Amino acid sequence: MTKCKICRKEYTPDCDYKQGRCPHHPPMIEIQPKDTSRGHFYVSLVKSFVRVAAGTAFILAAFNPELSLQFIATGGLLLIIAEILGIVEELV
Repeated sequence: MTKCKICRKEYTPDCDYKQGRCPHHPPMIEIQPKDTSRGHFYVSLVKSFVRVAAGTAFILAAFNPELSLQFIATGGLLLIIAEILGIVEELV
């Protein structure tokens, strides 16, 4: 048997360190179980597509000087919408 360097308790080789802490003490925070609701999943997908659209708008702004302000404004608006969707995602 080997002793823990932190708490000096004996532990077996299959002990593991949780969150970098001594395996004999409970973790500081509890990890929440994965959310499996369909609403959360679909809102997350829409949010991802909105972020991709925002990134596309910013890239198009670099290649089209005449419309760059409109593309930048569109990209910013899409990022704000994505953040709002993030809030909705947590509520669903």
